Amino acid sequence: MSEKTIQTIYDEDLPKLLSDLGLKEDFDNGRIKCSFCGDVITKENLLTIFSDGKEIKFSCNKESCRGKIPNSNG
Repeated sequence: MSEKTIQTIYDEDLPKLLSDLGLKEDFDNGRIKCSFCGDVITKENLLTIFSDGKEIKFSCNKESCRGKIPNSNG
C-alpha cells in the first residue's frame, strides 16, 4: 500500500498561502487558471494547489480534472 501526504488549509488561510507563494494578486484578479481545463480558479472551485517540480499549479474541482492531478509520490 502506498503512503500519501495530504495537507489541507482552511478557507481563511488561503489568502496568506497565496501571498506567501506570491500569487494572491493574480488569484484575486482571475489570472490563475486550472492547469487541466483552463477555467479561472476561484475560492468556490479550487480543489488543489500542487507543484510539478518547476512551478505551482492549480486544479479546479471538475471531475474531469480531478483524475489528472499527479501523484506526489512519484
